[in-house]
Formats: sequence, structure tokens, C-alpha cells
Amino acid sequence: MTTNAKIAAVPSDLPPRFRQPEGWRWHMFTNPRGNKMRFGAVSPKSRVPDAVIVCLPGLSEFAEKYFELAHDMLDHNLAFWVLDWRGQGRSDRYLTSNRQKRHAETFDDDIEDLHFFLMEYVKHAAVHPDVGRLPLVMLGHSMGANIGMRYLIDHPGMFCCAAFSSPMTGILATKGLSTSITLDITAMLKEAMNLSYVFGAHNWTPDDRGLPEKNIFSSDPARSAIHNKWCTAEPLLQTGGVTFGWLHAAVKSCYALQQPGAMAKIDIPCLIGLAERERLVSNSMTRKLAATIPKATVLELQGSFHEILMERDEIRQVFLDAFYAILKENRIKEKLKTF
Repeated sequence: MTTNAKIAAVPSDLPPRFRQPEGWRWHMFTNPRGNKMRFGAVSPKSRVPDAVIVCLPGLSEFAEKYFELAHDMLDHNLAFWVLDWRGQGRSDRYLTSNRQKRHAETFDDDIEDLHFFLMEYVKHAAVHPDVGRLPLVMLGHSMGANIGMRYLIDHPGMFCCAAFSSPMTGILATKGLSTSITLDITAMLKEAMNLSYVFGAHNWTPDDRGLPEKNIFSSDPARSAIHNKWCTAEPLLQTGGVTFGWLHAAVKSCYALQQPGAMAKIDIPCLIGLAERERLVSNSMTRKLAATIPKATVLELQGSFHEILMERDEIRQVFLDAFYAILKENRIKEKLKTF
């Protein structure tokens, strides 16, 4: 593992809450397929953390976007780790011809990367000589929630509880089509145009989030601007649209979650936040699948766009308060010596 992953540029006009927390550490590692991956981590300065939060970002996001959330976690005596998926952030991209194309062949690789990250880095660090192993808590957004849910199905016992914002259990653009038809269509498009942008997609431009008529992510002016501020200051963080290959991989990963009995295998308490003004993922599919998770709580967030953790305080705090409550209900502090 190396530590030369520090960002080269920082937006000049960021308020303190959006800046890198004191004690933050950047690291790079090489995944089992030889790709370089970046992650960031921070822990409370002078106290043993009550738990370690493992943050799984959404499509095209990057660790810097979650600095404010890291500050929030530190205020609640929680350590915070966040991984840049391959294809975004400062992790290796898929295509050298155009690094902005968000490609993927299968989300199985992301699940493997997450397991490697947890086993080789997070679990070793989540041990304190005075209290033993610290409990791990998953916090995933959208695509990251999809990968996280699939991980929980395949690897029970790693996390003590989890929370998901706007999980990608289905893609809203395919609403009205059966999963089998969607799989067939996206498979044909992948076969013909695997590495090409999907129709209408292109390289990163600030207009995709900056124009009011295109803002489907957040109703908070300051938080909705964070993504573009970082991408403007540090072009290496820029990611364009998705390829047909990514689209097919995403549909297949959603289909894996939709299999009968799949979600019932998630045996830990889960908080699931749904955005009322959702335009990207299928809330109806998430409600259907959440009903099969034995210990799931669904939180409907009125007025929220897709990025719940980047929303206005009156929306964002409702989700965070429910998140802190699920930690308290699961007696995180009491699990420090036994987890």
C-alpha cells in the first residue's frame, strides 16, 4: 500500500465543513486484478471510535465529496473510510483512450474489490489494543448501495448494520420493461457498442449538474455545487457518462438483487432512505425488495432528490438522525469487545 494519493488541487472557496478533516489519510493499493485503487480514512483524534463507517459512493462520485459526512461521523465518535471504485475518483479508470467513460464489465469485480479492501485494510485497522475489534457499519449510496447489498448477501457476518441512501435496486429509465427484456436489450447494445457512451452521454461538463433544469441530485445550493467544484479544481476527478457495457452490468447487478430470496439473506438491521423526487433509481423496486429484508426500516424523505446525503439540512438530518438511531439501537458501544 502506498500513501501518494493526495489530491493535487482543492477548490479555493470551500467552507470548512466541505474540506478535508484533520487527520485524514490517503492511500493507494493494488486490487487482485492489478488495478490501483484509492481510499481515504480518518478516526477520532483522541478517543476509541464506537464503530468504523465504511462509505460506498455512488456512480461517478469520489472521496472528496464526502468530507462533510466524515466531519459528521467524527462528531459522533465514528471512524470513517471511503473507497473510490475503479472507473472513478482517483482509482484506475477502465479506458486509456478516454478515461472519462464510466465503463464496467461486471459489478462482481467491485464486490471483489470491496472484499479485498475490507480484509486487507479495514479489518486490520479496526482493532484497538484496549477494546479489541471495532464493529463495522456499511453506508452506501445508489450504485454503492447496490454493490454493498450484494456484498452483504455473499459475506454475512462482516458488518453489524447498514444504511443505504437511494439504493440502485432497479434503474428508473427501464421502468415498464420486464427485467428479462431489459437484460436482452442491454446485452445486444453491449455486444454492438460495449465501450461507447450510451445515447446522449458524453465527457464531463459542469452543465450536467450546474444547470437548474438538469439538477436531479440535490435541492441544496451549497451541497449540489460540491461535485462540480471538485471536478473543476481537480480534472482527474472528472467522470463522464456511462457506456453500454456499464449499463448492462448495472442491469445484471440489479437483477441479482431481485432474485427470489436474495435480499432475505441480509440478516443485519438496515436503514433504507428513499428520495421522493427520485429520477434515477426505482423506489418501487426498493420498497418491494426491502419488504423481504428481515430487519429493514424504510425511510421516505419528502422533497428529497437522489443524493440524500447532499440534500438540505431538514432532509439530510432526518436520514442522519435515523442512522445514528440504528447505531444506538444496535448497542454499538457494547459490541466493541465482542464483535
